[in-house]
Amino acid sequence: MRSIEELRRAMRDETADLAPRVTFAQVRQRARRRRFTGLFTFAATVLVSVAATMTALAGAPAGPAPLPAPSLSAVAPTLSAAAAAPTQLAGDTELRGTGPVVRTGVAYGTGEELVLRYSGDDMNGLYSALHDPAKGTYRRLGGGITVPPVGGFSTILELDDRHGGIVDYGVVHGAGLRVELTADGQRTQASTAELPGMPDATIFWVRRAGVAVQPTGAVGGPTPDLGFTARDAAGVVVATGGQVQRSDGEVVIADTSVQIGDLMRTGVTLADGGRLVLWFSGDERGAGLVAGSDHGTGAPTEVRGLGRFARPPFDIGFYGGRHEFDEAGGTKVVVAVYVGPAATVTLGAPGATGRGSARWSAHPQLRVAWVNGVPAGDGWKVNGVATDAQGAVVAAYDGR
Repeated sequence: MRSIEELRRAMRDETADLAPRVTFAQVRQRARRRRFTGLFTFAATVLVSVAATMTALAGAPAGPAPLPAPSLSAVAPTLSAAAAAPTQLAGDTELRGTGPVVRTGVAYGTGEELVLRYSGDDMNGLYSALHDPAKGTYRRLGGGITVPPVGGFSTILELDDRHGGIVDYGVVHGAGLRVELTADGQRTQASTAELPGMPDATIFWVRRAGVAVQPTGAVGGPTPDLGFTARDAAGVVVATGGQVQRSDGEVVIADTSVQIGDLMRTGVTLADGGRLVLWFSGDERGAGLVAGSDHGTGAPTEVRGLGRFARPPFDIGFYGGRHEFDEAGGTKVVVAVYVGPAATVTLGAPGATGRGSARWSAHPQLRVAWVNGVPAGDGWKVNGVATDAQGAVVAAYDGR
């Protein structure tokens, strides 16, 4: 039977990407704001000024709002490099979507900038990422920004920019709106832009002082009093909001994690000429499985993450679905993960030319298995079994 601490750790791991809980203090704060704000009727939206729209679409950095705290710089650090078209890289470093990338001009750490791009549909809404112009890469941020209904804001995402400021960003329904943030009694005007393919929507971002919202699942700690207001050209309030969640959790983990356990070498050659390698990166509480390409010189190049696991991982059998990678020659290598007491884990598929598996040296109950030479489009045909020392099947895998 699992201990209480094990159950808590499992819950944290499984809810890492969910929206944060709403506390009584947050409900009370929102009710207090609404008593003073009152209710307003939605007014007809107007087009944003041509100059502002063209600036955003051209990719020029927009001027961030001044910070209310005198201890912080009045202007956020910006990156001056010219806007670049999205670089199509593998996995998590690719900023998928349609249309132009909006460069906010808000710097993150050293050399990266917050950028936004429309996903192509209102369900997925807006993607956010950290763009490194020098490398031409993108690191996707967590959370989704769906296009909200009339009178509403999306869930508002937030990150610590590593320059002493907090950045909040999202989408509000309506074109050409002005967005204002009230943070702990201080008002700040947000920068805004519009994107083709997102009709009746204004995207916004604003840099502020104060404390950030707590990471998802965190208990206790300070809670900022945040309120967002959108007004049309006549100054009429058309939307209010304030539900905020952090988007930089995975980036922070990636930047502070260390490799845990040995590198797992598959011997499979990827389409880029490197060999597929796998490793875990994290801390004492959890670790992410990472796939990379090893060209034999220097450290392997990260391709994408394959999921996070608690430490120690729970015995849950096959977990996380299938992960496909392009091989040299146009075929696929398919990877799956198993956690449990099995002695062997084997994958197979029609037409496959090789297979293998490796244990996570830090926690041997977790095994990573792969099968290569799978014809393109046949990844769903991969199946597998986990067997005990006597050869009895203890778990089965279906690639569908």
